[in-house]
Parts: sequence; C-alpha cells; structure tokens
Amino acid sequence: KDLVNGNWWVLVQETHREVGFWPQNIFTQLAGFATHIEWGGVAYSPPDIPEPPMGSSFFPTNMKGYDGSCNGITALNYKGETIEVNTIPHTDNPDFYRVYDIPPRGTNRKYKHTVLYGGPGERT
Repeated sequence: KDLVNGNWWVLVQETHREVGFWPQNIFTQLAGFATHIEWGGVAYSPPDIPEPPMGSSFFPTNMKGYDGSCNGITALNYKGETIEVNTIPHTDNPDFYRVYDIPPRGTNRKYKHTVLYGGPGERT
C-alpha cells in the first residue's frame, strides 16, 4: 500500500519494478494495511459443469514445464522492507487440485516463496 495515496501496488523483480496498481477506493475493507495475502491459481466452471484442469492437468510434480507456479514471491511491510510470512497451503478439493508452498532456502533466496499448483480437475 502506498503511504502517500493509499493505492495497492504490484511490484516485480529484485528492483521492485512497478507493474500496476489498484486504486484505494475499490478496496472497501482495506483502508489500512493488509493483514494477509494470497497467491496461487484458480480453476472455475459454471454450476453443473465439471471442474476444469489446472496447469498441465497433472498434480504438481516439482518438474519444470509441468506445474503451474508462482516464483520468487515476497511480501513487504509498510516500510518497504522484505519480510517472512507464514503460509497455509489450501485447496478446495484435493481430489481435483493440489498446491504446495516451497519455503525459501539459502541466503540467496531470502524470503522468496514458490507455490506449485495443478490438477486434473473433475474427470467425467
């Protein structure tokens, strides 16, 4: 969240390059700072339609090219400092989809999470 105008920014890479922002006025519940963040993937189908596959339609394998992933995820506090976060992986239906959070390893990956997700969906 921008302390000057209250907008919520998405930043990428080590340089925290600004990708875009959401104006504060569209976040009715976030007038202050966030208390949690979420990342991952979403698969959607209308009611009465089987759930679609996610990623390559395989459960995560930790093999490049097969898994849906978000890499190098970091969180910043209100001072712009990188902070560690506790994660709770969640899936609505582990028979259809799975998600794994790989915590940071080594000093070069300080506070950088990777999340792997995917699954076959509901086979009919």
